[in-house]
Amino acid sequence: MIKKKLAPLVLLCCLLIGPNACTRAIVAGAAAAGVGAGSYFYVKGELERDYHAPIARVWQATLQAVEELNLSVESKEHDAFYGKIKGTMADGTSFKIELKRESENLTNVGVRIGAFGSKTKSEAIHNRIHSNL
Repeated sequence: MIKKKLAPLVLLCCLLIGPNACTRAIVAGAAAAGVGAGSYFYVKGELERDYHAPIARVWQATLQAVEELNLSVESKEHDAFYGKIKGTMADGTSFKIELKRESENLTNVGVRIGAFGSKTKSEAIHNRIHSNL
């Protein structure tokens, strides 16, 4: 009886909060628990991961990964706090890799493949970046 009354209320709350807010809350909770570093987060088609390394080192590892995977680079930019690489894969799908300095020895990297994302291809890029560190 109670379950029948609570189900619509729970559904209404989820609809009001929205899936985006729920996802952010889960990601924030996981990061607060200390599992963010080294873990992947797949949000809105972008696969993010934190690397325990300075942004300059992660930038070099990312450039090396892009070269090793034979990805075509259309643009790249970086400074001491941010980096971005845009390009296309052999099948014509676009990709974007963004680096953000979180602290002196912590860099966040987000990889997005195409308009909607591809978790499998993004993981392959992250794995290559990680192996280059």
